[in-house]
Amino acid sequence: MLTRRFFLRCLSAAAATAALPLPAFARDDDVTAETRLMMGTFVTVKTAGASAAHAADAAGAAFERMAELVESLTRHGSSPLGELNASGRLRDASRPLLAVTRAASRMHGLTGGAFDPTVLPLLDLLERRSDGGPDPRELAEASELMGMNRVRVEGRDIVFERRGMKMSLDGIAKGYVADEGARALREAGVKNFLIDAGGDIVAQGSKNGAPWRVAVENPRKYRGDAAYPAVISLAGQALATSGVYENAFDERGELNHLINPATGRCAVLPGASALAPSAMEADALATALCVMAGPVEFMENVPRAACLIALPDGTFRRSSRWG
Repeated sequence: MLTRRFFLRCLSAAAATAALPLPAFARDDDVTAETRLMMGTFVTVKTAGASAAHAADAAGAAFERMAELVESLTRHGSSPLGELNASGRLRDASRPLLAVTRAASRMHGLTGGAFDPTVLPLLDLLERRSDGGPDPRELAEASELMGMNRVRVEGRDIVFERRGMKMSLDGIAKGYVADEGARALREAGVKNFLIDAGGDIVAQGSKNGAPWRVAVENPRKYRGDAAYPAVISLAGQALATSGVYENAFDERGELNHLINPATGRCAVLPGASALAPSAMEADALATALCVMAGPVEFMENVPRAACLIALPDGTFRRSSRWG
């Protein structure tokens, strides 16, 4: 069942799409920006210090690469990941799908299991039972199908060890797509750029000599508090934000898309932002932080990474390397 909040967000996106000719191309003060609709969100590529023709060609190459990857990594329709979820085995998986699956396994280990793409059976259950919530038996059955350690990569095959397992790479694939878009820009000779893939942001170089500045979204924006909790500079870094406020299955947000694999319960932290060397790492870390008991303490031990954590009382905690 769709919540009113989710429905209104979809209407807002649809209205914005109708008002915005896509792709949208703009140039202002030697900064070029192009926006397209992708992965259910708006993806913007900004470049600085390049001619209009060079910027347009480079952005086009970046969008082309990102679009190809989305087709390979989505779990919807007749995609390879959808086939894996249906049969439990995928033969001759694409290189991007293999790369992201291996990365997901690494992030699962790094976070002590807090990041786990195999929570999809439980997410499906919560969405179906959003009116009253699943019963304990259903929860137990879904929990038995979770565990990234039960996903094996055998050569170019991906195999689930248990029948009925399913995997969603939504918590890491968008970051990977943004990273690959950045790689396409570098290959095209662009040195100064920022890619914003619906909150997964990767930046390099500068904006006409000044740092790329990025504002962190407030998890309480739907409650009327739109003030940004932080504005940071990005250069050779990536930022990702995750939170329960964007995809909840009930009106109060108690049933949401962020699941603690250890307990099977939904996240109670409103949101988390992670800084990391790559958007893929930041994406997975932001997802995991929302379900951890001590997210700031954990991030203090992750090299070249930092976090900003939104607490239920509306305050924020940040790790020592943040900002």
